[in-house]
Amino acid sequence: MFVLGHLGIGSRMLGPLRGRLPWTWLFLGCVLPDLIDKPLFYGLLWLRGHPDGFISGTRTFGHTGLFLLGLTLLAALFRSRALWAVAAGVLTHLLLDSLGEVFITPPDDAHILIALLFPLYGVRFPVAHFDSLYEHLRIGAQSAYNIAGELLGGAILLRAWMVRRRARRRSASRS
Repeated sequence: MFVLGHLGIGSRMLGPLRGRLPWTWLFLGCVLPDLIDKPLFYGLLWLRGHPDGFISGTRTFGHTGLFLLGLTLLAALFRSRALWAVAAGVLTHLLLDSLGEVFITPPDDAHILIALLFPLYGVRFPVAHFDSLYEHLRIGAQSAYNIAGELLGGAILLRAWMVRRRARRRSASRS
């Protein structure tokens, strides 16, 4: 799934909890695994011209259960609403990526469980079966799951923006 799906659907997945979390931090958490892992993979790919033996795909450290556990422990330790929001967003990201694999069956060496349960499957990460960012985007754009996720996520974000805008107009007109 791409950015709009993770932001829109991910933030809505939390139901009433999302109202108690700072939305900026929640949105950051919804995309944080990709903000960490995709530049790492594509940076190495660009520098070396081929995937690294360890960083072999776009789901590495940010897509691990260890990363989520670490964020959750930090949030509890510091009693930080911002860190709770980031952890909640990361959780939704991992759930949406996992759900995607119900619809798009990856090769065994590319399954998200390799990252989620790192290092239980060995000290490795899922392999990306594309050679460039362009190819990754092209393949993703052909996926009905990704397209539906982007459309639904975009619609959720648009509706939320319109509701907030309408509420601001009403409060401004009462003043």
